[in-house]
Amino acid sequence: MNQFINNIGTVTGTAGILICVLAVVLRLGGKFYLLGTELRMWLLAGVALLAAGCFAKIHALLAERRG
Repeated sequence: MNQFINNIGTVTGTAGILICVLAVVLRLGGKFYLLGTELRMWLLAGVALLAAGCFAKIHALLAERRG
């Protein structure tokens, strides 16, 4: 189960990084919307995914440490 949560954290964090990079690159390119929503929302979603990934990784590390 620990390995599964660790993998979920990795996938979630990677998706968050990709979404953040996409939002920043598009915004620097002069766009304000992606798929009908503001790029601010995409950036916020990326940050939320990064935070969720970090929490999953921390949970896996603490569960492994407890034994």
